[in-house]
Amino acid sequence: MTTLTGGLEELFSRLPVAVYRSAPNGQLLAANPALARLLGYDSVSDLIHDIRLVESFYVDSSVRSAWLDTIIRDGVVHDFDIELRRRDGTTVWVEDTARGVFDDAGALLYCEGALIDVSEKVEAKKAQSEFIATVSHELRNPMSVLLGLAKELASDYDGFADADRREMTGVMAQQAEDASWIIEDLLVAYRDDLSRVSVVAEEFDIASEIDRVLEGIDHPVAVELGTGDARVVADPRRTRQILRNLVSNAVRYGGDVIKVEIERTDDSVQVRVCDNGEPLDAEEADRIFLAFQRGSGRRADSKSVGLGLSVARTLAGLMDGKLVYHHDGEFSSFIVTLPAAP
Repeated sequence: MTTLTGGLEELFSRLPVAVYRSAPNGQLLAANPALARLLGYDSVSDLIHDIRLVESFYVDSSVRSAWLDTIIRDGVVHDFDIELRRRDGTTVWVEDTARGVFDDAGALLYCEGALIDVSEKVEAKKAQSEFIATVSHELRNPMSVLLGLAKELASDYDGFADADRREMTGVMAQQAEDASWIIEDLLVAYRDDLSRVSVVAEEFDIASEIDRVLEGIDHPVAVELGTGDARVVADPRRTRQILRNLVSNAVRYGGDVIKVEIERTDDSVQVRVCDNGEPLDAEEADRIFLAFQRGSGRRADSKSVGLGLSVARTLAGLMDGKLVYHHDGEFSSFIVTLPAAP
């Protein structure tokens, strides 16, 4: 270790930013307490005792070579992102700004720099990229079908029989509706002011909206209508958006048996979308209602924006209702409750 003297040593130890000095061969020459804390050590002496070469902290050791090449070529590096492994095995992303100190012959003596924890920024950028890719995937599927069928009809409309044309336009309408619901979910999720989300309440039979939703679902779903009137006071379009998200969620992540139960109480109507898939643990049952979160069931690798349940709960609340998760030992249920019509 090199020795820092006088006021420089005191300043070095007091800095809240992690700073270091290292040799070209990777030996750590000097460090401050902030660097030790960043890497999960209680003290600089613990850090020095454990470390041999600084590249041992690099998740990808080749990054150290690229960093050093930049120092030798340019004399400095600015905002160089590095993923480091901490003492406990967890990782942290840092932004490294450093300079090289050279002798009179131009040989690199040592490097000194500062590290800033940018894990949140890197994770946010990663999440943004993943989100854009997922939304593109979700929209590309219906739009590809829609575009393909539209081109077929435009190029040879008279060559198709009436029945074929009706079937093709029906598929086009369904695919366009799928794309429109994805866009609706995005618009709701990104509203800073929820009062700007359009909700127009009226009386309607929620069973009929369930039937409309199930027309576009390519999976058998049983509907069980309990006793009592199933009319609610809510926005039928937004209610359909909720139900579509819940049924789609069951198809994506649930078991092979899916059912929808409707039950009237004194002042509300409950719709339970149930499946016999794996239950959620307590932590996941809370997390799943957050935006951009996906289920972890047997189809967890399905491409999904991760907005459906978050949007469904938001819309239920805007209509004086609620959405909760429950498991009864056999079925997982997402239960939406809306005000009953008088």
